[in-house]
Amino acid sequence: MIDKAELQRYLNRRMQETGIYSPTADQLNQFLNEWMQVINSRPLEAFDGFSSSDMHHMLYFPFEKNCPVQFANFTGEDCHLVPLFRQLRLLLEMIEKEESVKLTPKGNLPVYIVKELYAVGVPDELIEYGLTRLRSEDNARSVQLTRIVAELMGIVKKRHNRYSLTERGKELMKDNRELLSRCLITLFTKINMAAFDGYRSDNIGVVGNCFSLVLLYRYGNQEREVKFYADKYFQAFPDLFEEADDRYRSREENAMNCYSLRVFKRLFCHLGLVEIREESEKSEKSEKSEKGYPLRDFVFIRGTDVIKRLFIIKKGNIS
Repeated sequence: MIDKAELQRYLNRRMQETGIYSPTADQLNQFLNEWMQVINSRPLEAFDGFSSSDMHHMLYFPFEKNCPVQFANFTGEDCHLVPLFRQLRLLLEMIEKEESVKLTPKGNLPVYIVKELYAVGVPDELIEYGLTRLRSEDNARSVQLTRIVAELMGIVKKRHNRYSLTERGKELMKDNRELLSRCLITLFTKINMAAFDGYRSDNIGVVGNCFSLVLLYRYGNQEREVKFYADKYFQAFPDLFEEADDRYRSREENAMNCYSLRVFKRLFCHLGLVEIREESEKSEKSEKSEKGYPLRDFVFIRGTDVIKRLFIIKKGNIS
């Protein structure tokens, strides 16, 4: 909503400063463009102190020149702190060693590679607790994610149901920093984490994932309940909150659970950026709440030191 009084005050001031009291259409447009830049550069409480311009770059141009979030000067040793990078690097090395890898009839990675990749990534609870066996790529979400990232990065190619390295893949293998940088850009711009779950919203946690990274960078030094981050996220993107829909839970709980799963348990977890602790609400009388719904699980988040090794924040009121 344009504040007409504020705009008029700005135009009066600029005309006084320039001595142009009867501006032409071009001069007036110039003043208007200047005013819009001023407005878009103002810090906003809804964006946790970032401006509309900052948010625009986080949404559409993450890690590029004018984005508040930039890559830090991380080393090759830092790269190996990232579970997904370890898996991606190992996949390329295995393909390079064999020149090409035959895929399963379904087009998945063979089991022996799946097991090797799984071992260097984030453990899956169902597998670790013995509820699911590691029989194929379908049982290991981290391995699925690794393969998808490799394909979207254009570092592997599939021909006649075999994987081999592209020239781009061979080049990136020579530079771990560049390999991880390209991997991160792909994750934040091309991967749809909504594809890995059954929530109805396609946008919660996917839109504004770079802003979620900023929130973790800023507040992850101490353990906080995931609700803290979800509240700030939906304050910035209130329309996404309306997309949360579940017949068995409240809109607030559904939105928070969806956000927590996609951002912290999936994206940030596989990057080694978070430590996650969960507690379940307990009841002596019943395993269900008074309304008959399952009792709430509490998820607590703490950032690891990996986030500040990989990223820096150039703008905003970082405390």
